[in-house]
Amino acid sequence: MLITRDDIQRIGDEETLLHFLEEKLNLSIPAGLTLDDIAINFPKFALGLGGAVANQVLDCQELSVSPGEPAGIILIRFDSESGYAEALRAVAKGLDGLGKNSVDLRFICMNEHFRPFAFAYFSDSGLKDWQAAVLSILTWTQDNTHIHTSVEHKLPTDFFPNMSTSQPVVSTSPKALLAKLESKKIAVPLGKNENIYRGISLGRKNAFVIDQATNKGQAAYERIFKDPKSAKIIKCFPDKPEKWRWESRNIIYIPNSKNRQHPWSGITRELEAEQEFKKAYPAISTRMKSRKKELKAAKIKVEFYWEFPPRHIYEKLKQPKIIFSANDTSMRAAYDPSCEFLYAAAVFIPTEDLSLIAILNSKLFNWYARKKFSNPKNKQLSFKKENMENAPIARRTEEQKAELSSLVQQILKNPDSSKVPNIERRIDELVYKLYKLTPAEIALIEEETNP
Repeated sequence: MLITRDDIQRIGDEETLLHFLEEKLNLSIPAGLTLDDIAINFPKFALGLGGAVANQVLDCQELSVSPGEPAGIILIRFDSESGYAEALRAVAKGLDGLGKNSVDLRFICMNEHFRPFAFAYFSDSGLKDWQAAVLSILTWTQDNTHIHTSVEHKLPTDFFPNMSTSQPVVSTSPKALLAKLESKKIAVPLGKNENIYRGISLGRKNAFVIDQATNKGQAAYERIFKDPKSAKIIKCFPDKPEKWRWESRNIIYIPNSKNRQHPWSGITRELEAEQEFKKAYPAISTRMKSRKKELKAAKIKVEFYWEFPPRHIYEKLKQPKIIFSANDTSMRAAYDPSCEFLYAAAVFIPTEDLSLIAILNSKLFNWYARKKFSNPKNKQLSFKKENMENAPIARRTEEQKAELSSLVQQILKNPDSSKVPNIERRIDELVYKLYKLTPAEIALIEEETNP
């Protein structure tokens, strides 16, 4: 097993450090134990530290999961990275004075938040002159809140003494994990708290969408937009939702007379209604009349051929909403704050809770969808209402919602930012916590979702 940069980046507090020690170093840490329970603390005075070094070293501990059996791994938290190598030499000297052979030890250097920034070890100096001893360091440098290796490398677990990579690792099965995700103690079905809707089928979508992709479409686009009256019923709508984003297109937005009052509403004769439609929107009326035959041939019941079908969801569509394709190769949810239309190929959930889209776009949910929503006929996933209503969504406190929502907002501000992968990684970590996953369960998801 190798320790990679991504493994290090997941560490950011005591809990994630314990997960790292258990998953990557095969330390068997009983549930409920804290770092204080599994480590031997070396006070600064016992190490002979003083002055600037004492201020630099926040604490020094040796892992000892089994009583009387130290693991040979020293955890040191430093106040800053500046000058930590010299402080490390002073600690090694102090440990040697306590009867610990520092050459046999491996050091994990961390900041105050338990985030590692270096792994280090000493070669035997012969004279135990720790200022002259060869100190080998694999370094990480801080980049905002994330850590990256200055040189690409992978750290083998045999870097750590007394660690056997042949020790058994507790595993899990997809079936067991699915059962856990759907447990009522952890999650509730999405449909219990949220309403899920399909977009609107227009029968002849191309008649309503103003497409600039062709010369004919470009001419129609210019003709309609030169008429100031058209602006009242030209709306943008999200088409082809991708992860976090969507393509914006223009549509002639004419809800059914049963849903919206128009100048022609209440008129029974089509010819008279057409005349009123032409007075209100002359350019659009010309476009629709040229498509009259195909619109009337569509198997969609409408009051007039230029209108949308009657639906109860028009008001719902105005609300902020999460949108995603009804069929796709993976869940790729986007967020739309205000558009009033959505085509039938998409599904939407009216909500302002951005923590929900964080869960839907997580690795965990995509893993779940691949297990539950697969369609063997077209090798796609079906995110239809019936499936999504039963999707398990983790219970979340307001604080947890706020933390996830803040990360989503950062992505939505600039989905093209180079920081997005790191933000998504943090979202995945938080989602794993929401569902109370073990390191083995996380490993299963990571292995089966990574390309």
